[in-house]
Amino acid sequence: MEYDPPINTDSDEDIAMPEDMPDEYYQGIRKEGKIRRIVVDKQACIGAMSCSVVAPLVFQMDEEDIAYIPEGHEASDEETILLGAQSCPVLAIHLFDKDGKKIFPEE
Repeated sequence: MEYDPPINTDSDEDIAMPEDMPDEYYQGIRKEGKIRRIVVDKQACIGAMSCSVVAPLVFQMDEEDIAYIPEGHEASDEETILLGAQSCPVLAIHLFDKDGKKIFPEE
């Protein structure tokens, strides 16, 4: 059964699209701060759930144990977002700035 979690309605019209986006992803857009785009690579995510433990307002798990970014993620601070991304054992979470430059993981 195909499951699609509630997709947030974030608009990314003012945020540059990164060139190296994964083929299948969930994303969240932030209006302020250095971190503007939060991306979960659906093919890379192994469902370890560490991100949702560290940053439960930013990352939740769908029925297939793939992390996604729910509505309300904007309420979390950038340190929590970064810690959640860093907790992923396979680096399936990518953080980008307004210009589409990757903040994490560093290349």
